Amino acid sequence: DGQKIAVKKIYDMPGVDEEQFHNEFKNLARLQHRNIVRLVGYCHHIQEVPAMYEGKLVLAEKIHRALCLEYMSNGSLEKYISDECDKYDWHTGYGIIKGICQGLKYLHTKLEPPIYHLDLKPANILLDENMVPRIADFGISRLFGDERTRATKSTLGTQGYLPPEYIRNYLISSKFDIFSLGVVIIKIMAGRAGYYKSAEMSSHEFTNLVQENWTNRPHETSSLMKAYSKQVKICIEIGLSCVQEDRHKRPTVKNIVDRLNETETECTYAYKKFDVQENPGGLTPNYFMNNGRPVSEVPLNNDAGPSKQARMAWQYPTDMTAQQGEF
Repeated sequence: DGQKIAVKKIYDMPGVDEEQFHNEFKNLARLQHRNIVRLVGYCHHIQEVPAMYEGKLVLAEKIHRALCLEYMSNGSLEKYISDECDKYDWHTGYGIIKGICQGLKYLHTKLEPPIYHLDLKPANILLDENMVPRIADFGISRLFGDERTRATKSTLGTQGYLPPEYIRNYLISSKFDIFSLGVVIIKIMAGRAGYYKSAEMSSHEFTNLVQENWTNRPHETSSLMKAYSKQVKICIEIGLSCVQEDRHKRPTVKNIVDRLNETETECTYAYKKFDVQENPGGLTPNYFMNNGRPVSEVPLNNDAGPSKQARMAWQYPTDMTAQQGEF
């Protein structure tokens, strides 16, 4: 039908037969959320190849599998994580953070059993043409029933995004993803080099440093960043709280989304006090906080977005950096 898709080849999965793979595909195909990459289909091909078995040459079956995913034109978040100041403005950065959190909230709280991603990192977060993030690559994700915390000696995740309880005791819970989320948020906010500074500085010093860096970005006006200053502070505080060593002290993803919604409501009033002398064109009210979607397209009871009050924001005039409906 002319739809662009991305094809992801699945490497050999010893011990996984066709029925098991099909069941896993069905589990992933049921995921329907704006911040989750949608699975379009899958294909497989069985090839007979020569192999030695007990000293004899025999024909063995080799199965080639691939997943078909919706195509994301802006690639992965990995290429946008930078120590430079020109990758994106605060609208875009905040929209990416909020979208990732909304997608993770869907996986953790809106599915039964819940899904833990277990490899959340910038390379597994794809961006569409509007820079809306979609969580991808559920190759090692796990479906969890009533027993929400488990121990496993399987090798999971990516170094640098693994929580200490997994490194030490192979413990898996929802807080595994929360730790990874914290690393991602800090890197979005502070870059790769900034992330390592977070371990060397007090949380207060690091938060002040990140706020100052965002204020000094060339495409952000000083008045605008005054309005956003608290939102920047809250986001970095959330990131730091997610990477606490004690998993019990990390917030849940619902806590995180609720706190982000609160900052949006507070920023609504800050936008109204924006310095109109710097922006003679004035501001026009626009509902764009839900990752760029007009509020008219978002049901008020949709879990993917904030409350009606939280969606209200104030938009730049058309001659400024952010255009209507974009981040």
